[in-house]
Amino acid sequence: MRKGFYSLIIGFAGSIGFGQLAVAAAVDFNRNIRPVLSRNCFACHGPDEKARKADLRLDVREGALAERKGVPAVLPGDRGKSELFARITTADSGDRMPPEESGHELTLEEIDKIGEWIDEGAPYDRHWAFMPPSRPGLPRVGDRSWVRNGIDHFILSGLEATGDRPSETADRYTLIRRLSLDMTGLPPALAEVEAFVNDKRPNAYELLVDDLLSRPAYGERWARVWLDLARYADSAGYGSDPLRVIWKYRDWVINAFNQNMPYDRFTIEQLAGDLLPEPSRDQLLATAFHRNTKTNTEGGTDDEEFRVEAVRDRVDTTMQVWMGLTMGCAKCHSHKYDPITQTEYYQFYAMFNQTEDADRGNDSPRLPYPTEEETRRLAVIDDEIKGLQAKLDVHTPALAKGQREWELKSLRDLAKPKPELTTWEMTGPFAADDFDSAFVTAFGPERLAVGENVALHGKARQSSTSNDGVAKLAIDGNFSGRFTDKTVTHTRNPDDKSPWWEVALAESTDVTQVVIWNRAEAPERLSAFRVLALDAERKPLFEKDLFADGKGSPKPNEGFAVPVEADGKVSVVRIELLPLDSRKEPILSLAEVQVFTRSGAEEAAEIQWASKPDWNDGEVHALESGDNSVVYLRRKVNAVIAGTQQLSLGSGDGIKAWINGREVLSKKTKRAAKAGQETVSVNLPKGESELLLKIVNNDKKSGFYFAVRGVDFPEDILPVLLIDEAKRTTPQSEKIAAHYRTFAKELEPVRKSIEAKRKQHKKVNDSIVTTPYMLELAKAKRRDTYLMVKGNFLSRGNVVKAGFPASFHSPAKGTPHNRMGVARWLLQPDNPLTARVAVNRFWAQLFGRGLLDTEEDFGTQGNIPDHPELLDWLAVEFRDGGWDVKQLLKTMVLSATYRQSAKVRGSLAKRDPRNIGLGRGPRFRLEAEMVRDQALALSGLQSVKMHGPSVYPPQPPNLWQAAFNGQRNWATSRGEDRYRRGFYTFLRRTVPYPSMATFDAPSREICTVRRIRTNTPLQSFVTLNDEVYVEFAQALAHRIFAEGGDSTADRLKFALRLTLAKPVEASRLAALTELFNGELAHFRNEPGAAKELFGKTVPVPDGAELPEMAALTVVANVLLNLDALLMKG
Repeated sequence: MRKGFYSLIIGFAGSIGFGQLAVAAAVDFNRNIRPVLSRNCFACHGPDEKARKADLRLDVREGALAERKGVPAVLPGDRGKSELFARITTADSGDRMPPEESGHELTLEEIDKIGEWIDEGAPYDRHWAFMPPSRPGLPRVGDRSWVRNGIDHFILSGLEATGDRPSETADRYTLIRRLSLDMTGLPPALAEVEAFVNDKRPNAYELLVDDLLSRPAYGERWARVWLDLARYADSAGYGSDPLRVIWKYRDWVINAFNQNMPYDRFTIEQLAGDLLPEPSRDQLLATAFHRNTKTNTEGGTDDEEFRVEAVRDRVDTTMQVWMGLTMGCAKCHSHKYDPITQTEYYQFYAMFNQTEDADRGNDSPRLPYPTEEETRRLAVIDDEIKGLQAKLDVHTPALAKGQREWELKSLRDLAKPKPELTTWEMTGPFAADDFDSAFVTAFGPERLAVGENVALHGKARQSSTSNDGVAKLAIDGNFSGRFTDKTVTHTRNPDDKSPWWEVALAESTDVTQVVIWNRAEAPERLSAFRVLALDAERKPLFEKDLFADGKGSPKPNEGFAVPVEADGKVSVVRIELLPLDSRKEPILSLAEVQVFTRSGAEEAAEIQWASKPDWNDGEVHALESGDNSVVYLRRKVNAVIAGTQQLSLGSGDGIKAWINGREVLSKKTKRAAKAGQETVSVNLPKGESELLLKIVNNDKKSGFYFAVRGVDFPEDILPVLLIDEAKRTTPQSEKIAAHYRTFAKELEPVRKSIEAKRKQHKKVNDSIVTTPYMLELAKAKRRDTYLMVKGNFLSRGNVVKAGFPASFHSPAKGTPHNRMGVARWLLQPDNPLTARVAVNRFWAQLFGRGLLDTEEDFGTQGNIPDHPELLDWLAVEFRDGGWDVKQLLKTMVLSATYRQSAKVRGSLAKRDPRNIGLGRGPRFRLEAEMVRDQALALSGLQSVKMHGPSVYPPQPPNLWQAAFNGQRNWATSRGEDRYRRGFYTFLRRTVPYPSMATFDAPSREICTVRRIRTNTPLQSFVTLNDEVYVEFAQALAHRIFAEGGDSTADRLKFALRLTLAKPVEASRLAALTELFNGELAHFRNEPGAAKELFGKTVPVPDGAELPEMAALTVVANVLLNLDALLMKG
């Protein structure tokens, strides 16, 4: 068939001449030709030089007209001599274009249009969307009485040109429901409907528009649209998909819409708020727009790979949201359709490549955003601390006496002799497989010094258990650290907000140290924790906070020693996580915990020690040992008087040191031994102590250095202390008095009060919600940007400098090449797309379809606007009107075009079934959130609470059990949080809320420019049977009974008026009455079914019977599923 067609074309052309096929009407290149070439030809003959075939370029006129082997692809004015036309009409499948394997095929109409275009001279125009919009004149119309504003001129002129008429204005019942849903996402209340219908003021409609635009619900409704673009979610994405606290950004978007923030400022603050001069906290918070990118927290992943991926997502999203371009197509190669090269992609990328975030598990940097109450509380505590600190400066006789006593004691300490040291003894070397193993392995001398691990004989328990990670796994002697080996403990998240683990020792003992072994995967979870040693009555004998700021954690496969100095025998050792706002998953997970006590080791006799009498302190001594080996050195230290001494040490390579079995130094490093590399202060009891050194060698050359530096005393205080009190200057006296006050026992109660207040301050500070935000790197830390060959971050091409795509408008003079520059470039008056894209998006929300239906693609692969002049008129109005969003929406809804009835009419419906000409009002299904919110509002359950953390309305059980790790429990909200708008529902990217996903709500893993509406049986399954919608129906039934009147007829009329927001129709009432009576009879015969349907969640109202309420629930359920309710218009 197709071959015969091509033969017919060729034969016909040969008999009458190609020129005779031309028609009088001029062909529009942008409307008729470019879409055909872009869809069928540009992939091989377009902007991408590397993918271009036969050296033929058809996206620009010079390329199409260039001769190849003496023959041009296009000869203007003569299709018969144009190779392009010959190739698309040939009967030879080997020569025909596009080739069969491409899957593309031109229609007869497309072929004819290309021929006409060539005959008319093959004119090219720049793509319509790449030329700045200019304000078109308003077209003339015949019926000026129908026109309400400029929009109507364009629509009516189009209808009149085809002999059509617009629809009549919708009735007021329809208008208030349409407007309420469009402006606030909620249906109107009955009283509001009646008030509007009976409002006789000539501007009643405009007053209603103004009222709806001023309501808080307006910001929630339009923020929903923006959050799809911002890919906002409450989790970080990828396989693990850990939860993320970023809801403060959602609140910012709500407030921005309610405050009618101009779109240009809205743009700048989100893209570059941190680059504004002295940005406010809200301006910094706005930059969370680009912190909605995904973060990969899985073990073994490359942080740089996923940081790069996040930056590329920011580039793609920025251009998609503001300019409607698929720039992401140029990350691996030059764009095949639009004029964006791969080099230009990475030049643009360079401006987003200079922020501090780097795919970290804690999503840093994070912005603290205290509430007013938290700010007030912190200020109160600060004032209280200042008051207490002032007491530290008050001079009292008791303080003066204490200082004199301390000075005398200090002078005696200075006269204290250095401890006596015995001769060094050495044993070893002890060999290991590698340096890391040598450092962590406890060989015989170490075991002897450190003592016995008594945790193995104790009983462990923990605050909660998840994933079979029971407490005893931390004292099983297995150091694997891999969760898959079933040797790691695991508490439950999110139920356990303050996880802890502890071991009760078999008997009370003197503990020298606790050694903690972190798990191999997700080691960052063990950060900001506390180690406690408790006596038999659980009174703390020792307490130490580690990594309290959340920065760092014990390294996996390497014991982390915590020396314990407890004043008494220890019965329990406990580890607990500290409160930390940045901690998204408070999970305590341990590989092993060792608790050491000194013991008379039996292996002491087996260890041979060699005396080293020729080793003098204060010198570097060489040690003979092999690669990856250990030698131990020991000596006795005899202190005549108890006190602090400073030891100076050096090592080649790693070093550990113990005093009486307590670890005082651990330095894993590779270096040559030098004097004074480490300084350690140690508390020596009176009498004999044992010092043990472990020198870990990486290569054949090793050594150590040791010297006693004497009493540990502040260097700036010592000279003053040696001056006679009467001879000190005033500054000297104040200096030594200030030093004494830092530890004076007389001020201990005040210092304890200050410490308590600081803990209160920290507790409040830790409870402050923090949000990921954008923060530019310091100049010294700026990254170089490379072209990534084939998009691979490991395959670096040439270094590129920041810049803008050359085929679009040039940046204004002085535009910085950073994110601020991007924002300004997007908002320049000569930017051809930003205003068009924005008004098209708002139009689509109101009319169900954009003036350009491919909202996500304004490039050459996108469609042509249905009403291009109207699009440009709105874009210029928006841009030149100060980027006023509320005014833009008001202009649209005040138009007669918007106010039309949505009823389908005769011949126009047949010619324009998709309502492209806008000859009738909009009518399309409600979006997912509106479906829920409408039912919620009509039921009377809706909470008007705004802002705050996301909520957990009921959903089918166990969906989160599929999560790879992290939080697996959906903690269903209680109270009013159960009934908040769908906009606030917790959104986990890998497991989105199912009922809304069924109605096409996206997972927001990527930017969603347009939700594609579907119509599936599963949607009716949700609204008829989902637990949430059944509860809404029950509550609506309760409301119908309680508010609808005293008779069944009155109640059913009320139900129809409430839900449909219009007068009752007799046919609907009759159908509803028949349904109610039939269900009532059923439930009276089946009282068990009535009890099952009603009375569990919603109480039976006074005066009602259970069968009656069950029947009303069925009625309510049917009403909430009416097409008239689920459709807008």
